[in-house]
Amino acid sequence: MGHGLKRLHRYIFGEILTYFLLCLFLLTFVLLLNRMFQLTDLVVGKGVPLGMVMRLLLTLMPVLLLAALPAAALIACILAFSRLSSDNESIAMTATGMSLYSQLVPAGLLGLIAAASSAALMTFGLPWSQQATETITSEIFQTRAAALEIREQVFNDAFDGIVLYVRRIDRDRKMRGILISDSREPENTQVIFAEEGYLVNDSVSRRLILHLTQGTLHKFDSDPAKKNAGAGGNASQALARKAPPAPPAQASAVPDLDNPYQILRFSSYDINMDLTQTLQETRAFRTGLRAQPIAELRRQLGELEPGSVKHNAVLVELHKKFATPLVCLILAFLGAPLGVQNRRSGRHGGFALSLAVLLMYYLLSTFSDGMGESGVLPPAVAVWGPNAILAGLALWAARRVVRRGAMDLFGLADRALERIRLPRWLQPGAAA
Repeated sequence: MGHGLKRLHRYIFGEILTYFLLCLFLLTFVLLLNRMFQLTDLVVGKGVPLGMVMRLLLTLMPVLLLAALPAAALIACILAFSRLSSDNESIAMTATGMSLYSQLVPAGLLGLIAAASSAALMTFGLPWSQQATETITSEIFQTRAAALEIREQVFNDAFDGIVLYVRRIDRDRKMRGILISDSREPENTQVIFAEEGYLVNDSVSRRLILHLTQGTLHKFDSDPAKKNAGAGGNASQALARKAPPAPPAQASAVPDLDNPYQILRFSSYDINMDLTQTLQETRAFRTGLRAQPIAELRRQLGELEPGSVKHNAVLVELHKKFATPLVCLILAFLGAPLGVQNRRSGRHGGFALSLAVLLMYYLLSTFSDGMGESGVLPPAVAVWGPNAILAGLALWAARRVVRRGAMDLFGLADRALERIRLPRWLQPGAAA
């Protein structure tokens, strides 16, 4: 009996593993489609070499796999046990003395594999992804800056949101007769005229700075109350968020608080010619707390004030390092009893329910994480609460299947709808 039980376990595990690998591939591919347009724009629109874009694509894989693992574990167990139930193989196994709890062993093994993979991605994959992304970003910047060519008497649009016109370029690469249209901030557009200018490649901060001298800045502010370039006489204040600090400039302007159109004359002006704006948008995760190792998160906890928003955010991410892998195991145990359907529900009933469970979990997890960061809930409760709810749901579904032999999804939905009282004018026979 023990030898036959092991064979049945291997058979069930083979079914689950096949569905798991297929679901993991499809889910990762679907998540990748959201980034393909931005990666394609780097090659076609920005002139980034294809090899670098492929390396950047590789750095996204840990993040995509981390998001796909829990869903793949749930869907794989539901589909595998749904097929066994529809073909009466689950009933035959039960007739031989193999209980549902014993049939859950392969599902638990798959859940452990998914949980271990998720833990490895959280511990090693995300930090590597962030570091590799920073390295490739620097290489792309150097490649684009080296290949950048500004031509005379041509409107150059190689920069995001900037159109540059140069009347003449000297042999020492100094530009003369410069016209710039900057629309990176639609509510704060500006046009710049300068007599001279030259590019400065700052490889440390990955910025390409255009240093201008002797010119005027024509600025249209849709909100005149916000004055980024007031009468303080410092032209660097007019750079707003798009440019690094500039040296003090001898500027003269007569601001009119009621006039959105302003003119600022400057002797020197630095503007950041952004080469990596599109690249920054391709990152699949915020390069902050989520990619930090556990030791770094614990170090930050000691430096932050307990109860502050930043302290709670760090604490939430620290708990998620352990809660996220565990949810793969819980979803695998939940998917097995949900897959044991009666003939009325059919195979598609469990798959539809899996989507509902995933939607419920991600909405609840996102909502509770926000409450934990704001301090409404303790961070530990906010992170582990959704896992506890899923674990309780998995235990309830397993006990129900053991007692009744199947999960009647349509019956549960019918009884739930019967308890909802409709308004009298919507009830049958109300018109009569």
